[in-house]
Amino acid sequence: MYKLGLIGNPVSHSFSKEYFDAKFKKEDISNFCYSLHRIKDLKDFPKLIKDKNLIGLNITRPHKTNIIEYLDEIDEKAKITNSVNTVFIHPKTKKKVGFNTDIIGFSQTIKDINTPNIKGLILGSGSVAKTISYCLNKKQINHLIVSRNPRNHMIGYRDTKNIIDKHQLIINTTPLGQYPKNDQHPNLEYDLISKNHYCIDLIYNPSKTLFLKKSEAKGAKIRNGKKMLFTQAEASWRIWQNLIKKHNV
Repeated sequence: MYKLGLIGNPVSHSFSKEYFDAKFKKEDISNFCYSLHRIKDLKDFPKLIKDKNLIGLNITRPHKTNIIEYLDEIDEKAKITNSVNTVFIHPKTKKKVGFNTDIIGFSQTIKDINTPNIKGLILGSGSVAKTISYCLNKKQINHLIVSRNPRNHMIGYRDTKNIIDKHQLIINTTPLGQYPKNDQHPNLEYDLISKNHYCIDLIYNPSKTLFLKKSEAKGAKIRNGKKMLFTQAEASWRIWQNLIKKHNV
């Protein structure tokens, strides 16, 4: 039995187990299982791998950057974004290799957004913000990162008031509004959002966060993070499958 899983803190909001359980049942895959593991401190990561005999992991907040120091190798895109959300552990050598499939997931999420000269705002400066920035750069979308504690060319939330009308792609990468804290939302001037805006939340539980509800009420086109979740999950699955075959394990 090949054991896969997700680590993060929290993990109660995650649909990853539900997604893979359904996939395994639908595709009649009986030699894999998927579980959730809440880890507060990554110092418990090596013990978890050993005790649970895991060969593949997805990584969620807040560990996507800090996990790197526990890995033996990461791929080029993970190096560029300084973020890992997929890990393969060799069953025999225990070598741990990290990848960033969030890039694939978010690229698919914004694939159809081709508005000329659109500018973006990335809400949040955590580990996933660099991934989103990487994807926007690939589409040649100029953008700014908005942070509660701005640094290195970032801006603060108060600064968005004067530019939000000219930055019509807004992506929330923060956990604000994620289950069970559904009553939270990023501190924006929502009255300045219009029908010309695209508002994307990487959160998928709930399916419509307060950020999306408030944006939709102003006429914005909205989408949540479910497509990103499913796309990156399939990309992770392909990595695990390919490496199992490559190493004949």
